[in-house]
Amino acid sequence: MRLFSILSFLLLSLLSATHWSYEKHTGAKQWDKLHKDYAICKTGKSQSPINIQHYYNASGQENIIFTYHDLKPSTIAYSHNTLIAQFNHPTNSIVYRDHEYYLINLHFHLPMEFAIRGKHQPLSMHLVHQDSEGRLLVIGIGFKIGQENPFFTPLFNAYNHKTPPQTLALKTLLPTTIHYYHFNGSLTTPPCTEGVSWFIIEETISLSPKQFETIKKIMYHKTNQRPIQKDYNSVIVKSFAVIRKH
Repeated sequence: MRLFSILSFLLLSLLSATHWSYEKHTGAKQWDKLHKDYAICKTGKSQSPINIQHYYNASGQENIIFTYHDLKPSTIAYSHNTLIAQFNHPTNSIVYRDHEYYLINLHFHLPMEFAIRGKHQPLSMHLVHQDSEGRLLVIGIGFKIGQENPFFTPLFNAYNHKTPPQTLALKTLLPTTIHYYHFNGSLTTPPCTEGVSWFIIEETISLSPKQFETIKKIMYHKTNQRPIQKDYNSVIVKSFAVIRKH
């Protein structure tokens, strides 16, 4: 558990660095110049996000298992234009091809960074998972404006009223069945580390217009979207998974 706390803290520290941003002089086009460890932001060949437009259809359901329970974050904070909930306890996990990754944080991008056949949703969430060796698996899903989503209520309350985090309904957050695009990419923020296992979900989650305005206000009406990166013929596989039974 201590290892996961340390790894979570390190990842949050990356997100919280003060010398990069989405603004002109320290924005995405300048990241590689800000620190020697950020050079791959420009030179990398597997950088994210990308426009998902070419892919292979898997012959059947892939071996991916979600074990999600409702869980209370250790912290809810605002860092680099995003609202982030951090989890210190290795409870929720994804097993992909018999390898286990634990949920360490979730955060938001305004608008969605990845595009599916050229289309961006107005908001997206990244669910960041990490294994015992520090390797990352990230689930990305977009939001559409529609019905109110109860998932956001405790998240917004804790942040806006500066109260201790309450339990988030993670068990029912995602659709019961998902269709996803899987490929290897990178962090979408410095240091732009490659080797990230991405799963971009085709389905969307709803939030109400009022909830959308609330999260935009929390994020100071600023965007935190890295531009689409060049796709060097990424191998993208489309498949599906049943997350839970009805």
